[in-house]
Amino acid sequence: MEKTLIVEALGEGGLLLPARLERALAANDRAKLRMTALQDAAARARAPASPVRPLDAEARAAGLGGDGLDAAIASARMLDGGGYQVSGAGRLTQAILDDIAAMADPLEAAGDGGADGFAARLAALRTAFAGGVDDILSEADLVRLTSARRGGADSAHLLVMDLHKALNRLSAALSAETVAGARTLGIAEADKPRIAAFMAGLAQTRRLIFGHPGLDTTASRSGARLVIQNDIGTTDAHVIIIAVDGLAATVTYTDVHRSRAKFFISLFSDAGAEWTPLAERTAAGIAGGAAFHLVTGRFVATDGEALDGFLSAVGRNIVFLIDWNKARKALQTFVDKPTAIALLRTAARGAIGHRGFLEMGGPELVFDAVRRSAEGRVPYGARLDRVLGREGAARFLAEVLRLSSEGLAAGRSARLIRDEVRAELARSFGSVEEEMLAVVLRQLGIARMLAGAVAGVLDAPSDLSDAARDALRSRAKRLEEKADRQIVGARERASGPFGQGGRFLPVADAAEQAVDAFEEAAFLASAARLKPGAAVPPLRDLAAGAVVCCSDLVRAVAAASEGSAGRREDVTDTLEAIDAVTEGERRADAAHRRVQEAVLALDEGDPLDAGALVATLELARAIEGATDELARAALALRASVLEEMAP
Repeated sequence: MEKTLIVEALGEGGLLLPARLERALAANDRAKLRMTALQDAAARARAPASPVRPLDAEARAAGLGGDGLDAAIASARMLDGGGYQVSGAGRLTQAILDDIAAMADPLEAAGDGGADGFAARLAALRTAFAGGVDDILSEADLVRLTSARRGGADSAHLLVMDLHKALNRLSAALSAETVAGARTLGIAEADKPRIAAFMAGLAQTRRLIFGHPGLDTTASRSGARLVIQNDIGTTDAHVIIIAVDGLAATVTYTDVHRSRAKFFISLFSDAGAEWTPLAERTAAGIAGGAAFHLVTGRFVATDGEALDGFLSAVGRNIVFLIDWNKARKALQTFVDKPTAIALLRTAARGAIGHRGFLEMGGPELVFDAVRRSAEGRVPYGARLDRVLGREGAARFLAEVLRLSSEGLAAGRSARLIRDEVRAELARSFGSVEEEMLAVVLRQLGIARMLAGAVAGVLDAPSDLSDAARDALRSRAKRLEEKADRQIVGARERASGPFGQGGRFLPVADAAEQAVDAFEEAAFLASAARLKPGAAVPPLRDLAAGAVVCCSDLVRAVAAASEGSAGRREDVTDTLEAIDAVTEGERRADAAHRRVQEAVLALDEGDPLDAGALVATLELARAIEGATDELARAALALRASVLEEMAP
């Protein structure tokens, strides 16, 4: 019933014939029972002492439990001037006429040749009773309603009998049957593989509905076309109709939510279908009179196998539309709208869906995990993407969708699924800190490349060509800018009241400062015209020691990443590598002083000119400053590791 208006508005009323037939036959039962009640009431009025057959049980079976048929019979009495007084006679008369209209409905929809004649007979009866009978029923009224004698005036009873015969003929002509779970009417044998393909796709994901009503499918012939319709839940303006004509399939989809309609189209982005722009429509009685959205897609197959594949894909994706808007709003509690829609699209393409998430409580499932596994780490009211970052929150929620759907499908208990979600949230917080350490490692990789380039220049300072100097300067600048971009993203994730991974931000900051110092050293090394002399060997030692410091700090950070769970061997590796960095920084200080001593001890015959002397001192200062920053990063890492180990 909920889909009747929208299906008719789309011009596919033939799909409703099965339901219309069922309603017509039910109306036949009601009409006959009401006419029996009026006949029994008249008999009771004529012979008040005669026994009366109760009708309440039959009334309940026909869906008339509230009609009070027995009460109407018991109240009946003869009137002095003729006729009968029957409680509710007027109401029963109008109900019989409405039942007749319901019986005629499927005949009109099917284009039955006798439909016009039935409509004219019903109109005549309505005219006869237009003035209403209230509780007074004349003998003529009783005959016009209940007489079964032919050859005289027409009656409601005669019309009901004739309609019943016509309905039986229509039912036989339609040859209703079930194909792969779809209710069909008047289909051809060649239609069955197409219907089976659609239903096979539907069966692949039906389990993901998790008890929600919907997905009933009807198929029928409409001229040369096979028409398949699916309910998609219970919303009145939410329907999908697929018309198959030869190797072409046309999908007509209506929805009250524009975002969901666009989502539906996106599920077929690789299917080769062409879609019309979304159009707004309104129709009386549909969606409360509000606008709904309509889109049509057309797919032309190369052969029957390709057509079946497309029909199967349509059936497979329908379950992902049920409660879609509810799931989107639930996810938007934690992330922005584009991310929520992307999560739903990924869940659909992965045959996971969102109904399991909603069955498990939707947002409350995540709130429970926050209360139990992240209390104190997520401020009250903070969105998860502000805490874990957009990518981190999306990864966590994708896992929540998967754990809910797969857990319910596998029959796991709700308690176990909630525990799995809590564990996943705890891992997500750990991964944020791992991401920060990954940024540090990338910074140190850049620092080591720059330090190595400087050391390479100092190994043969006089052999560097002008082109090589320009290339070194340009490469160092690009690497330094890349490091700047990385640290900006890390600072954004760690900043503000909801930042995460902030305990490792001092390590990343110091590593980035080391990159800046090494970039300056690379510039000086490319610009200086150094010649062999007493200052070059300690300068070379200083640069080589800086490369070793970078390597030791990489080893420390890598061990800290592995040791986030507190494993003793990883913590020990981290602390040993940190100690190596600080020791290397002390050696760098000593090498820096040897460079200064060598410069101060130069005499007038030394080959270094004033510019080279300044460049040598500045280069040594830049390299030693870089090792200072590496040591600062190492000590910040040490403080974080020891803090994590503290009880």
